[in-house]
Amino acid sequence: MMQQRFVSFGVLSLAVFAASASGATTYKLDDGAGSTNLGPSFACEFMWGNIFDVKPGADVITSISVAFGTLGTPEQRPVRLYLYQMVTPNNPLDAVLVATTTGLSGLPRTNTFLTYNIAPTAVHGQFFVAASMQVFGNATVVPARYDRDNTADAGRSWFFGADSYLNMPLSQAPFGNNMTNNFFQGVFMVRAEGIPTPGIAGWLPLALACAARRRR
Repeated sequence: MMQQRFVSFGVLSLAVFAASASGATTYKLDDGAGSTNLGPSFACEFMWGNIFDVKPGADVITSISVAFGTLGTPEQRPVRLYLYQMVTPNNPLDAVLVATTTGLSGLPRTNTFLTYNIAPTAVHGQFFVAASMQVFGNATVVPARYDRDNTADAGRSWFFGADSYLNMPLSQAPFGNNMTNNFFQGVFMVRAEGIPTPGIAGWLPLALACAARRRR
């Protein structure tokens, strides 16, 4: 993969998951207090996200949440969200895209998460969730917010640069790396929500509930 210079801006996690009031499980690597933003020095569709281990009783992913960077990331910019089923542990290059959706960035930025619902999708083992946004390579859009406290899990946070990710494996992206190789290590503020696999009768109410939820 070609080498490109990435730029970081700004100036903090614990690999934990917590049950929400609805009984869902929130997958996260960050501690909720980001410290730095990341974006590439070249124009591309920039993707950033995290690898998570599937927890018992939370193997159906229903939403992806993102906290956006504070520098040059205006509201109402198109963003795409991705859910991949991992094939090789801790390496998303051959992961399989199983769900995707689109949305818009918004205010407030920094440590506020915007939630994007996806079609409820079962995963196993490990999964990778990510967001992407078009950037211009001149430091005017630096969209990825990350938390420098949790360097132990930096290898679970990956970023890519390509024209599109919809019809190709991540291994074919012109640029890809994880945060262990970034000058300032850390984990991205990208989360996912999982629920138990519902019975057949539960899928329709679940889909309707997910369609009604917009943001936390």
